[in-house]
Amino acid sequence: MLPSDPEAVRAAFLRWTLGDEAAADFLAEIAAIARLADDIVDEDENRQRNVCWLLVRTLTRLPQNVFFNRHLAALAPIIHTVIVQWELSDEWRSSHDALKRQFGFVMREAVGSIVTATAAICGGYDHAKTTTEDFFELCHSGSRETVEDWIKD
Repeated sequence: MLPSDPEAVRAAFLRWTLGDEAAADFLAEIAAIARLADDIVDEDENRQRNVCWLLVRTLTRLPQNVFFNRHLAALAPIIHTVIVQWELSDEWRSSHDALKRQFGFVMREAVGSIVTATAAICGGYDHAKTTTEDFFELCHSGSRETVEDWIKD
């Protein structure tokens, strides 16, 4: 999960995109879209409002992003993969197969792959690897949630 401090988040996005404002804005949209989608699935409160906000972001804001449009051919397959993994993670949460539950636990965080891909587009392999490490430290290293904790939610 991204930190709650908007300045820290923006600084990370700019670091991961080597200062490319449009790429950082793309990551901000993806983060907002992922949060809204998760809220719609998990919460009954404000569902109508959240669906409207999700539609605005996906149908009007994201298509206007220069980075997204310039790199759509590279980004679309990754975005599809992340959506498939997110959906399967929820299905596999209740699987009788322990391995599927473990994979589901990891795949629920697949949105990080979009960060890695964006960093690769902006700065190549080494930058993508460094960014992926930074992303993990910023978003996941402090978590002590286990597969069992996740399944109980």
